[in-house]
Amino acid sequence: MVRDPGQDQRTAAGFFGGFGVCLVLAAGTHRAVFAWLAAGMLVTALLFFRRTLSPRPFYYWPAWAVGAGIALLLAWIYPGPPRLGLVCMAAAEALVAAVLALLWYRRRHGRGDWLVWLPAERILLRREWTQREAVRWALDDYREPCAITPADESPDIAAKTPLYPDRDRPLYRARPLDGQA
Repeated sequence: MVRDPGQDQRTAAGFFGGFGVCLVLAAGTHRAVFAWLAAGMLVTALLFFRRTLSPRPFYYWPAWAVGAGIALLLAWIYPGPPRLGLVCMAAAEALVAAVLALLWYRRRHGRGDWLVWLPAERILLRREWTQREAVRWALDDYREPCAITPADESPDIAAKTPLYPDRDRPLYRARPLDGQA
């Protein structure tokens, strides 16, 4: 079964809309049950939204933002001493979410990736998110001499399609080399 990211986005938007409705109802009626429903809808929207994101570095920033929102909802429900702790926790989670979102934004189009390539033939073998993963793939899986450079330093190589693109199958070749069948 092939997942449709558009369907997951629409479902996440629907749950986020339900969160908004429950939040308005909680504010209007001052009933905790609507705040709990809003929290549940926000978490469910996050789960569907996360399915649409590619697992890149720092892509978990929405979870921290939702955690801050949940802490604020709980602070709204519970008066007294727990409220201060929840507000402090929400502020800390919001700060972490903001930092992670900035880091994710800087790397979202592949900036900071590492390339494993053959310099003589100018063939891109693999693109990895970290230098450690690039070195591990080159030494453990590929086991032949190759170059490892940051993608930002070699934009002409970075623009090519990798010969081994599949992370789940490290040595599965997506296309044959030139001159091979």
